[in-house]
Amino acid sequence: MNAVYHFIVSVPKKFEDTLKVGDKEIFLENKFNEFEHRISYGEIISTPMKHPELECKPGDILIFHHHVTTNPALNLGDKRHLVLYDPENGRMSQAIAYRDKDSDELHMLSDWLFVLPVDEREDEVSESGIIMELATQKELADEAEVYMPHPELEAQGVKPGDIIGFDKNSDYKIKLDNGDVVYRMRVDDISYVKVYDSECS
Repeated sequence: MNAVYHFIVSVPKKFEDTLKVGDKEIFLENKFNEFEHRISYGEIISTPMKHPELECKPGDILIFHHHVTTNPALNLGDKRHLVLYDPENGRMSQAIAYRDKDSDELHMLSDWLFVLPVDEREDEVSESGIIMELATQKELADEAEVYMPHPELEAQGVKPGDIIGFDKNSDYKIKLDNGDVVYRMRVDDISYVKVYDSECS
């Protein structure tokens, strides 16, 4: 099965249903907050036939909008889903990025980029795996740290670690296939860039 304009992905399950605590895995009941546990990535089965310029290929991992697996109109059966793609306009594209299975590199699609909260820190965990202190993860306010820039920004010298300002409510949280939790937004949502200088303390 090949799609003409869009991607087809395989997503074995729509929601995360287990949680890792130390070396143990426990069942996760997600019906109370299913939005937080939606899976937003899957293996590419078919790339858009109308866009041969795309370097991604079947077997790579596609990161997509959280509505893909819950929209019946995009369900193709057999745990396969259609992911809408527009190379120019992220607002019309559910395909956000892909991870190359050979190089493990992440590549942004359309006009998307990934960012992190500026002062995010990790949970404090004991040697036995018990969480001693929950990290106070600040939600994005009006500034964020670049996690993965869009190629257009890279061409202007923007790189991971730089700080950007952005328009209000232009982001949402998404969990990547490697477990990292990031926020996605569009290039047009950025209002300024503070270029990171490694020589500054």
